[in-house]
Amino acid sequence: MVVVGACASERELPDASPVAGVHPSGILDEASPEFHGKELARRGYDLALCATCHGADYSGGTAKVTCKTCHADGPDACTTCHREGPTTGAHALHRAAGQTCAECHVVPATWDAEGHVRRDGAADPAPAEITFGALANTTLVATDRDGPAAYQDGTCSNVYCHGAALHAGGGSATAPRWDAQPVGGCTSCHGAPPPSHAQAECSSCHKHAPHLDGAIEVGDTCNSCHSSTPVFTNLAGSTLTTNLTVGAHQAHLTGASRLRGPLACSDCHAVPISVGAAGHLDSPLPAEVVAAAGWSRPTASCTNDCHGASAPIWTGAGQAYCGSCHGIPPSTSPHAPTLTLRDCATCHPSVDAFGNPLFDLAGASRHLDGVIDVF
Repeated sequence: MVVVGACASERELPDASPVAGVHPSGILDEASPEFHGKELARRGYDLALCATCHGADYSGGTAKVTCKTCHADGPDACTTCHREGPTTGAHALHRAAGQTCAECHVVPATWDAEGHVRRDGAADPAPAEITFGALANTTLVATDRDGPAAYQDGTCSNVYCHGAALHAGGGSATAPRWDAQPVGGCTSCHGAPPPSHAQAECSSCHKHAPHLDGAIEVGDTCNSCHSSTPVFTNLAGSTLTTNLTVGAHQAHLTGASRLRGPLACSDCHAVPISVGAAGHLDSPLPAEVVAAAGWSRPTASCTNDCHGASAPIWTGAGQAYCGSCHGIPPSTSPHAPTLTLRDCATCHPSVDAFGNPLFDLAGASRHLDGVIDVF
């Protein structure tokens, strides 16, 4: 504590007559009942009394003694009374989470604003009034809110901040007590996953978005969750082709083998018309594969016309080549057993003179396009 002896020393009044003890001796002693903070409280926090002698800006005035030796920002600054902020209850936790005072209180424009420390000309008694701001009253779906955000007897209720107004949130502690131990954890505000979700991989759909800001941040394009650039990435962020949910996606999307053109997602999956379409987010993993693909998850392979009878393993590599789908030559008539790859172009315009598949102007292969083209 900084002791300013002049506050309690004798000095002259404006008419030059001496006066002793303008302030009592305990004016700077926080343990004393005469401490100026306690005296100010008894006088209803009327800082105008201080300004009478110490000046409107408290830098000296007629007393020629500044209050700013101890109160650098001035006696009427927020930090003089509240310092870096109250430490009672969950104040510190809310500040650490980036919440401002205005989210729960009316922040006065000046110290003497009506309803701050004074009301109707007298001290405004504690506790501070709770007036929730926009965040606590955020409503994503009107029918999900039972009433306005409220605070009573130490408990917050109907607040968006703690999941009470989330759409089918399923949180376990949506009305926490202000003075209780921190609840913490995702499940205090919403279930893991929420009852409205069929999948629990939060980061798959809610990637780089702010949290609890009044908006449901979900990627609005396919690539927001199902990235294929530069390589296919599954919902958990993996690019390993040995992972069943990655596998040969990239090879099929790019036509890497050059045996045919790139496949579209719709060739193997039902593509929703929107992120929220039925059967998309509300469907549990794994993703459904169209029946025509002949997909077998236990064996991680497909049995369809694309690969003939070879049924390559989805997580394998190097399994698609000339001869893996049909023989060279095929065993069907009218293929003679002596034919080679160079002979294919004799009858099939979809390959060049060396038996390599040809591509059209759009980059799509004329091989494996569902049409048997023969001269």
